[in-house]
Amino acid sequence: KSDMKVILFCLIALTSGLQISLADSLSNSEWDKRFVFNIGVIDYDLEGEFSSTKEGRPDFEVDMDDLDLDEDKVILFLGGHIRLTDRWRLYYDYFHYDGTGSDTSEVYFEFDDLIVPVGVDFESKLDFEFYVLNLSYDFYRTDRSYFGMGLGAHVVDFELEISSTFTTGNGMATDVTEDEDLTAPLPNIFAGGAYAFKDNLIFRYGAGWMSLTYDDYEGDLVFARASLEYYPFSNFGLGIGYGFRNIDIEYESDNKKETYDIELPGPMFFLTSRF
Repeated sequence: KSDMKVILFCLIALTSGLQISLADSLSNSEWDKRFVFNIGVIDYDLEGEFSSTKEGRPDFEVDMDDLDLDEDKVILFLGGHIRLTDRWRLYYDYFHYDGTGSDTSEVYFEFDDLIVPVGVDFESKLDFEFYVLNLSYDFYRTDRSYFGMGLGAHVVDFELEISSTFTTGNGMATDVTEDEDLTAPLPNIFAGGAYAFKDNLIFRYGAGWMSLTYDDYEGDLVFARASLEYYPFSNFGLGIGYGFRNIDIEYESDNKKETYDIELPGPMFFLTSRF
């Protein structure tokens, strides 16, 4: 996870250098406050596939249906942005998926040292976290709207675990558990903005993309979101929107190759505050 810490440190250090004369540069716009913070849920309709290839072992390919993992999942998320100056903004997001499942194997498969014959019960667990930072510059700005572009990073932490219980020849039960985990930093290009119909009714949007190969990683990332915020009170409000993320990551070392393909579309509902 050292890559994640390096990326987050670099972005934070960069934003720190942009806060020169901050008090003088911020406007007094009522709708475009300096801090915006959101907390809410996303009702994701998940789709995911995973494969693993190791030297001397059969290929392992599986999707969420095969492991009886939850595909319709309500996930807590945090997000928002900080307006550093009149033109610079730092966007941030975090959310976490944790799903478990159990099933009876319909086909023979091997997962690392775990061998699951046909007809054997097994349990599975998929856990992943997203940490997102995007630094954006507003190229276009009026009293009621802005649009900007910038760079950022999605840091994705995946862990897949499969376990099963076997009865040995002497009647002893043996539990076997194997897991695979991957932490992948995925840089991205970001574009987004907002339009205020009124000071208390704001439409926000953003999207990004990146496809690149570096070190042992190869990845594709596409994401988009749109939301409408209503503030019945000056600093507190409600929001509704829709988000989409598609992440395709491949990690390959000397004797191992892992691929993760995750798609997360779904509506979101949240509480929002601004200061």
